This record gives sequence, structure tokens and C-alpha cells, in this order.
Amino acid sequence: MVEDRLFGYRSGTDMYETSLIGDGAIQFRDGIRLGNPLRVNADRLNYHAKKELRSNRLEEAQELYEQAIQIDPRDGRAYIGLSRCAQRRRDFKLAKEYLRIGIAQSVSCGYDSKPDVGANPFLLQTLGCLEEKMGHLSEAESLYISAVRSRPSHAASWVALAQIRTRKFRQGAAAGRVCFQAAERELEKVGMPPSSYVYTAWASLEYKKCGDVRRARKLFKAALMVDKKCSAAWLQLGMLEADLDHWDQAELCYETVLKFDQRNSRVIQAYAIMESKRPYSNSRKVIDLFERALKANSRDAGVLQPYGLYVAKLGDIDSARDLLRRATEVNKRHAPAWQAWGVMETREGYPEEARNIFQQGIWACAQLTGGQSGGYKCARLWQGWGVLEASEGDFAAARRCFSRALDADNRNLAAITAWTHMEEGLDNLSEARQLFKQSLEKFTPGTDETKQLFRAYELMEQRSGNEANAQEVYRQSMRESFSVASADQGDSSFSNYSPSVVRTKNEEKKKREFEVSRWDQEGSSSMKAEMMLDGSIEGKVPRSAMNKKKKKPTSSSTTSTSTPPSDPK
Repeated sequence: MVEDRLFGYRSGTDMYETSLIGDGAIQFRDGIRLGNPLRVNADRLNYHAKKELRSNRLEEAQELYEQAIQIDPRDGRAYIGLSRCAQRRRDFKLAKEYLRIGIAQSVSCGYDSKPDVGANPFLLQTLGCLEEKMGHLSEAESLYISAVRSRPSHAASWVALAQIRTRKFRQGAAAGRVCFQAAERELEKVGMPPSSYVYTAWASLEYKKCGDVRRARKLFKAALMVDKKCSAAWLQLGMLEADLDHWDQAELCYETVLKFDQRNSRVIQAYAIMESKRPYSNSRKVIDLFERALKANSRDAGVLQPYGLYVAKLGDIDSARDLLRRATEVNKRHAPAWQAWGVMETREGYPEEARNIFQQGIWACAQLTGGQSGGYKCARLWQGWGVLEASEGDFAAARRCFSRALDADNRNLAAITAWTHMEEGLDNLSEARQLFKQSLEKFTPGTDETKQLFRAYELMEQRSGNEANAQEVYRQSMRESFSVASADQGDSSFSNYSPSVVRTKNEEKKKREFEVSRWDQEGSSSMKAEMMLDGSIEGKVPRSAMNKKKKKPTSSSTTSTSTPPSDPK
């Protein structure tokens, strides 16, 4: 009876029909069905196909998605599903082909039931994410722009566009704010409710790029006002509080989200890392949290990697080695796991084993279009390998590794600082200065990475006794910071900075504030859960060297020479 009323029963046969015309009358002409298919049929097929895909049954999922396309070739969900099946098989060419076919055939309408100006924005954004994953950043940005032009109220495309500009292109926070403000404005224009996803990403930008805790908290609260069960907002708010050593507030955030999202391995992992950093923490509680996260998702390399680092910190190297090996097995392309394993073997005095791990990781994480260096995912592995060779005394091999790291990602801050630190230790100050100057040209002025490079450059000059050069570097950084702040102040597009759901009249009258300089290191929080428990694991400038009160130059530690290793190619 349910099927008769839901699908429509064709008298005289045993078939259920899947189309309606007008008020529900089913019509045929020359044996061909007329009208549009019932949406519930495509919903049902896509639902079951998604369940099969989650269980990694790719053949069954692909068959269901193909049936959904036969019922309604204009529904874009099935094309996204087929693309994901192809990605699971590492067939990115076929994955892009499915999305292009869907863009050509699918039809989509916005919240106001008006057809989109261009192609389906969901498919455009999915194709942009795929291009970004493959390292084609310019193509990805172009697709995100096409998506927001097709449907200006598509919040996910605005967030993706903001993140690729601020994270991959290293543009300043202003570039991200423009996107988030546009998303907020367009959603309000079509009568849609505010997006907690937009406010969460915006808050992350304000905290990580600008260090503005007050505005970040305000935006997180705005996201939670829209959706009280927004796991991402609770998670990042907890990470913010943990970075500020507000342990009780961070614990409250994690416990809140675990009440309604008990199997969120990312939240449990962040909770465990917070407890590991907490003073007088209970190691038993930390291990129980990591085990709880693995019980929720046993194949999460983002949990196994920090778990292994914590166990190594406790002194159980064999268990840490097993956890890191397991992380590389469940996700061979998880570069942080390979790097953490290689660095651990380096510290334990097994350089040959570390070299083999770095090489295996580069082969596993290499991208199809990454060239000889393997692409940006391999940059951290080349950098870790370079630090290893420098510690072993093979400085020629270290330079080759650092060069490969910058070839894979010419904005890899860890590789730049590690290379300049090595050259400084060898008294090659001219080479170190040249590296700093070339690197500063590649970063957007006023960004946090640029400030860190200027500060490292200034400290190097101070340690070498060149106070005049140090003062000149400092003046140059100040001029750049003031020029960027003046440019932002003159931009009228930021007049409506605060979100509308939390904006008050008194706040609109307050004088705008601009961050001139900030020399502290970037925090270890990350949405992708690729964080390192020890900041020196990426060869960054140590905190002791960042102390501005330090006046006397420190002598570089001498490195022990050994048999030159093989050429890391």
C-alpha cells in the first residue's frame, strides 16, 4: 500500500512508476514515460549508495549511483558519488570526468527556487576541491569563483575560496574576510539563515592568522547561536581555549560536543592532546582518550600519529614505532605520520632507518603533477630529511633536501628557517641572507609567515653581531606592517566586519584595531589533526632563540661527521 501511494501503481502490470505530471497523473506516449521522476526514488538510491561507499563497497555504490543517474540525469548528487568512488580507486582522471559530465547535465536551483546562473555550484566546488587536492591551485580557485557566481548564496564555495587564498596562496586575513562577509551578505539577501560553517571558518581565520582571540570567540558564539550542536565550532573553540592554557574551558567544550557526537574521533583526539599538555596531567587518562578515539575510528592516521608521539614522549619507543607504522599502513599518504616516524628514528640514533622512512614517505605521498620533488605534501618530508643530513654532517646532502623541499612548496617556512639556521652555523651568512631575501619575496606582505621570517632574519643578524643590519631588517618589517595596516584601513569593504547576529550599536562605533606586528610562533592547532606535539619536529626556530631580551650571540652546536650518506634522489 505504501509503494502504491508513494510511487504510483500501473494497473494491469506488476511495475511501479517513478514519474508524476501535474497533479500526479502518469502519462505515456509511444511507450515512453513523460514527466519528471519522483525525487524520493533518487533520494533512496543515493542514500543506499552513500552507505555502501562508507563501508568501502565501491562496486555496489557505483551501481546504485548509476541507477540514480538513469532515473534523473539532472541530479548532481550521483555524479559526486561516482567521483568519490573513482577517487577511492586513485583514478583522479575518471573522477574529474564524472564531475565534468555532471556539470554539463545537472540542473540546480537555489533556496528561492530560482535556477542558478551557471552550472551546479555543488559540482563546481567538488571539482575545485579535487583540483586543489591534486595541487592545481589556480584551477581550483577559478572553479570556486565560478561556483559563487553561479549561486552567490552557496556558503561552502565562499569558505573554500577563503581558505585556499589564505592557506595555500598565503594571502592576508583581509582576503578571507572579504569572502566570509560576502557569504554572510548573500545568505541574508535570499532570506536564508546564517551559516554556522561560515562563522566557524571565519573565527579560525581571525585566531590563526591575526591572533585576535576576542573576535574569534565572538564568531564562535555566533556559530553556536545558529547551531548549538555544531561540532566544528565546539572543537575549534576548545582548541583555542587549550592554546591559551584555559584547561577547564577547553574540557567543557570537548565534553559538550561529546554529549551529542560521541563517536567524533577528531574531538576525542583534540581532547587527548589537550590533556597531554595540561600541567600534572594523568597519562592514563590521555591514553584512554586516544584508545577511545581509535575505537571510534580505528583507521584514523590523524589519531595514530599524535598517539605515537605521546607514547614516545613517555619513553616507550617500541610502542610508538608500532603506532606510527600502523598510521602509515592505514593511510599511506599521511605525510605527518611519515615525518614523525622519521624524526623519531633520527633522535633515537638510527639515521639509516630514518632515511629509508623519509624515502618511503616521499614515494607514497608524491602527487602525479608534483614533479621530481613530489608536490607540496612531500615538502615536510624533504625538510625532515634535510635536518637529518645536517645533523649527520653531510651538508651537501642537506642542501639538496632543503632545495627539494622548497621546490615542492616554495613557501614552506620550516624548510626555510632550517636551511638558514644550518648556513648560519657554517658561517655562511651571505647564503643565509640570500635565502631570507628570496623567501620574503614569495610571501604576501603583512602575513604571519612574513613576520616570522623577518624576526628570524633579525635574530640571525643579532647573533652574528651585525646590529646595523638587524636594525635595518626591523625597520623594513615595520614599514611593511604599517603599509599593510594603512591599506586595510582605507578599504571600505570591511565596514560591516562583525557578524550581524552578534553586532550591536556600541560595537559599530568602536575604533578599528589593526595588528602591527606579532613575532610569536604559529600555534599547533589544526582542523586536519596533523599537529605535532613538539614544535621542533619541523625544524622551526626554537622558542629560546625567539626571546627578544637575549643580547649575546649563541654559538652553534657542532655536528659530528660520519660516513657521507647516499644521494637522496
